[in-house]
Amino acid sequence: MPRHTLLSTAILAGVLTASASAQAQSQTVRVGWASHLPRAHDVGTVYAASCGEVNYELKVSRERKTVTLVRSNGPDVDLSATTVGARLLDEDVLAHVGFNCPMNALNIFLKGVKLVDLGVPQGFRDVISVGADGQPGKSEPRDARVDELAVARTGTGIIPSAAERDRRACEGVK
Repeated sequence: MPRHTLLSTAILAGVLTASASAQAQSQTVRVGWASHLPRAHDVGTVYAASCGEVNYELKVSRERKTVTLVRSNGPDVDLSATTVGARLLDEDVLAHVGFNCPMNALNIFLKGVKLVDLGVPQGFRDVISVGADGQPGKSEPRDARVDELAVARTGTGIIPSAAERDRRACEGVK
């Protein structure tokens, strides 16, 4: 008999015995189930951008608690202590990362929400500029309304309501 069948049978027998012997009182039985494969470690997120000849990688490692800007034209820049870095490291933050390239610098933009237990998510925007010399500028965090964070992408249209779709279907209009 395969090992997992024996384990399942043993667990089931234990549950039945426990429930039969404790008719008057309830018991909770927890069964843990996990993969036999080891978990990946040092999982991170990498955002990439290029400005002319310079390539950038923004590496976020929540496990190491670091946010590092890797530049092809100079030493790495640690952004962990900035508000941008703190937001990217926060487990309860969902953020969109964007970039643009002013002269000899890189701007990193964040827009996102901070999830709050039993509360309304809080929207935010933040930006930091890293100069050609690798020096990060002052970050500029600000609050934002959550409903203002969603911007229609170019080439998208308006989705009509169900009533409008029904009306158009009756008229033969697409």
